[in-house]
Amino acid sequence: MAQDIQFHYFHGRGIGEPIRLLLVVGEIEFTDRRYSFDEYATMDELKAKLPFGQVPALEVDSVFIAQTDSLMRFAAKLADLYPYDALRAARSDMIVTHQADIHSAISKMSFDGVPGAPGTNMVPEEERNQRIGMWFESTLPSLLERLENLAGTGFMVDSTLCWADICVFNRLNQLLDIDETLLAGKFPKLRSVYEQVAALPRVCWWVDEHTDDYPRGSAIPPA
Repeated sequence: MAQDIQFHYFHGRGIGEPIRLLLVVGEIEFTDRRYSFDEYATMDELKAKLPFGQVPALEVDSVFIAQTDSLMRFAAKLADLYPYDALRAARSDMIVTHQADIHSAISKMSFDGVPGAPGTNMVPEEERNQRIGMWFESTLPSLLERLENLAGTGFMVDSTLCWADICVFNRLNQLLDIDETLLAGKFPKLRSVYEQVAALPRVCWWVDEHTDDYPRGSAIPPA
């Protein structure tokens, strides 16, 4: 029996995009409900229903589920992209957690406090770009090298597509928006994963449908 699935999050990719991508790749029908920050601020009725009063959240047959990691695993299982084998599952969890740490680092550099906390403001653009630029040079290469070393044969865990590949694709996309040469001449396994996921018909369709979120479109980064 088909489930009524609604995804609640802001406009743009943010931390919600891997959840959307997992549902899209798995051909799981869902309603993509997007809000501006101003709209969400006034949605007291919705926020009262959310387990922690925040998005992203999935509404499945009127039952609300929250917390990004839980949502990604749920979506991955619906899409049959979560490994059944316990060891493969653990490896995929490890990879997904590591790529999420990269996003957290960028978020921390973009705010003058804890992102999302009351009283926290975004750092001025010039200072933010300077912080991120220095981090790209000093820290990011070693983090990507660890991901490269974890990659399997063909995909991140082994030779089979799983949720870790979708999450890594999404993270690399975020990084490539900042530096399109990021994978040029290095990290061949990560580049291969990126190219394979980018070539999936459902991903191509999603990117083409959301050009505001994907300014580079389906372009493969320079070799």
